[in-house]
Amino acid sequence: MRARADAFVSGAKRQTNYGRMQDLKVDRAPRVRAYMRFVVNVQSGDVQRVNILLWSRTTSHAGYQVRLVYDTWRERAITFANAPELSPEYIASGPLKAHAWKAVDVTPLTDQVSGGDDSVSFALTTSSSKSLDLASRETGLHAPRLVVERGGNDNGDQPTTTTNET
Repeated sequence: MRARADAFVSGAKRQTNYGRMQDLKVDRAPRVRAYMRFVVNVQSGDVQRVNILLWSRTTSHAGYQVRLVYDTWRERAITFANAPELSPEYIASGPLKAHAWKAVDVTPLTDQVSGGDDSVSFALTTSSSKSLDLASRETGLHAPRLVVERGGNDNGDQPTTTTNET
């Protein structure tokens, strides 16, 4: 499923909102982070794997780190100054190719989701000295996606994958 909300925030412009941009930017210095929210329940016991798919516009040897976001945020209101806390744990993407999809298995992060909300938010950080550009939901076809694989039941059914376009 496609991201329901996304934005990036910049330490250089702490009060500026970047919730309507075509790109999600991520950088080490100045610190720039990207946020994305997906409306899906990843807490049910039948979730086997969760992958985040992002379209990279840039090449990077370092890639990005995917972190869980603990609190709520709004796409058109988030800024660096009011951005929610991120998990210290992360999953590294590995190298990125320009103009290509990158799938990252974030299942261990989604195991930490708590509460009754039917959504999950992630943030992207990087250790790269080169800025990363990723496609935002405003691009349509290359919007961030979350693929949730759910397990079969005890009758031997095969796992199902949720990729509906909402």
